[in-house]
Amino acid sequence: MVSDRDDPSAIIVAVPQSLSSADVENLLVATNIWDRSSPTPFEQITGNSPEDLPYNMPFSCCLLPNDPGREWLGSLIRLNSDSFIECFDGINLGDLGAIIGRGNTSTHNLLVCLSTRSAYRLPVARKFVTALRHRGLINEATAPTVEMAVQEAFANSLIHGNLAIETNGHLSMDRFNELGDDTQKRLASSTYGDRAIILTAKKRKNGQIIISISDQGKGFTPPNDADATAMPGQDSTFGRGLPLIKSLCHTVTFARGGRTIRLTFDPAKEHVLPADPAFVKALDTQVSLEPEAGRLKPNNATILIADDTMLSREIIASYLRADGFTNLVFAKDGEDTLNQVKAHNPDLIILDIIMPKLDGYEVCKALRADPLFADTPIIAQTALEENQGCTQIFDDGATDLILKPLNKSELIARTKIHLENRLLVKQLQAYRERTQSELDLARDMQENLNPAPEHYRGTGFEYGLRISATFQMSSELGGDMWGLVPIDAQRLGIYIVDFAGHGLGAALNTFRLHSLIWSDQVRDPNPGAYLGNLNRHLKGLLPVGQYATMLYGVIDRSQNTFSYASAACTSPILGDSTTGNPRYLDGSGVPLGVIRDAQYETREVPFDQNSFLLLYSDALNETTLDDGRFLSEEKLLSMVHETVMENSTDVDLAAQIADQFMDRAPAQLSDDFTIVSLQSANGAD
Repeated sequence: MVSDRDDPSAIIVAVPQSLSSADVENLLVATNIWDRSSPTPFEQITGNSPEDLPYNMPFSCCLLPNDPGREWLGSLIRLNSDSFIECFDGINLGDLGAIIGRGNTSTHNLLVCLSTRSAYRLPVARKFVTALRHRGLINEATAPTVEMAVQEAFANSLIHGNLAIETNGHLSMDRFNELGDDTQKRLASSTYGDRAIILTAKKRKNGQIIISISDQGKGFTPPNDADATAMPGQDSTFGRGLPLIKSLCHTVTFARGGRTIRLTFDPAKEHVLPADPAFVKALDTQVSLEPEAGRLKPNNATILIADDTMLSREIIASYLRADGFTNLVFAKDGEDTLNQVKAHNPDLIILDIIMPKLDGYEVCKALRADPLFADTPIIAQTALEENQGCTQIFDDGATDLILKPLNKSELIARTKIHLENRLLVKQLQAYRERTQSELDLARDMQENLNPAPEHYRGTGFEYGLRISATFQMSSELGGDMWGLVPIDAQRLGIYIVDFAGHGLGAALNTFRLHSLIWSDQVRDPNPGAYLGNLNRHLKGLLPVGQYATMLYGVIDRSQNTFSYASAACTSPILGDSTTGNPRYLDGSGVPLGVIRDAQYETREVPFDQNSFLLLYSDALNETTLDDGRFLSEEKLLSMVHETVMENSTDVDLAAQIADQFMDRAPAQLSDDFTIVSLQSANGAD
């Protein structure tokens, strides 16, 4: 691994552990991928899976393994990167040009580059659109429409472009079977299977989203007429499905001789969701130009007096100085006003409406368009008596209006009121920022209660288990956590907890319970007795009305058993890796912290070399999905079964179930989401 963290120009790249160093090196120096005017150092961060890579690190690029599965496709959602490139032997992007800009910059908000054979078997459109949704680039309401259009365009470029399969005309059953055979042959061919297909998304300043799909096929002949959005004819390999695409997009255009299709979406701005916190945290810190609220007092505030008449400026200044305002700045016209505002960042502006170069209306509009000065109070002054002129200045952003000739008492009174309001707002902003900082610290502390991937993977290896986990905190502080408790060489304890409620109280309760779990006060190898002892200690610590659900179990490798006790936890799922058949276990019991002397039953089930176990919080089955429904018990079992049976090799079960859930869940969860799977390593081979 390269270590260049002290070099700010270093390009940070996420690299799968399975890739050879030679393949990685070849891809990193490829000039048809990177556009660099001079050699730039790389820093490689490696991991066995996306779970091993830090989600809040700003990666310039994430390399994907050759023939990536759903797990690595899920990195589009989890990782803070805007470029994902499959590292396959036949990659050649010479006809596409560099896809990553100079140095550490990108010309897109999201890019995915895959080989034909990988793209053919993966749900690329859904993952791509889900990633856009979690980045706040599209909203919940428009996501299904965008996904449908992207899927249709992607299929066109993949089938007709890269695989060069012609499907025009009537498809008989024989022809349909022939196409299936042709597809498999071409996927196995280096000529077709090693062609690249690239999806990119870019958000314009006007809010439009431009999604491009580029392939390496032969393309089509663009229409000769002036309508750039016209669909190619039925004789074109791009012709099928494009009328549907056009009906779903704002515009559809083509480039590179028909080998690139661009879809423009114009979503309603008021419905756009904020970006996912995992990506917001990784953005560069914005340095505020506002002074600290504690330093602002009405009489030492900075006041800008903007008037084209010197006498008027002096009269206003004399009124203010007489009442103790001495930090005064002056501007002689509209342009000078904007310059003085940027130079001094005043706490209040007294603005004449009629001025040369830029009048007061234009100044107000310019200031309100700048986020730094959008809330700065502006007292407009005018000799106009027409209602239209007075109304217009408020429409353009003035806070208040006084008429000339100025009345000293009125001017001073309004100045004080607006400065006191300004002080109050700044104090509230400072309080909010301080509170948010403390909440962020609490969130970080809570996340650190859960085992890190390198810890739970290593612990699982020691016990012959493959352990996978995903944890995503809700938009508020929550009360989820999970952990592993090694008992001896053959027995491994595991727990999952969900405290009722949200906010700081739930987080504090989580810290209390975590301390108890790892203290010497609670020790018992029997799960039922363990929960009973834990409950008695916790009951004395929790305020009335607060409680937690919890499951504690022990996997015994020597006895091939899983014994557990539940305090009203979600029902765990036990299954067989060879058949994929899962079933629910009994999760009933009394929540912790409700009854001091509650008793908990120890239950035992077989857990052999073919077994797997899935534990999860109630966010999995109590979150409204994109179809307006919850994930039912039957649907969850079916999802687990299909996931296990689709993967003949080792599978990170929890990660893949989490991916499928996140595809359909809101970007901002209302509850903490935790899912953990434990699979016998012998059974997964």
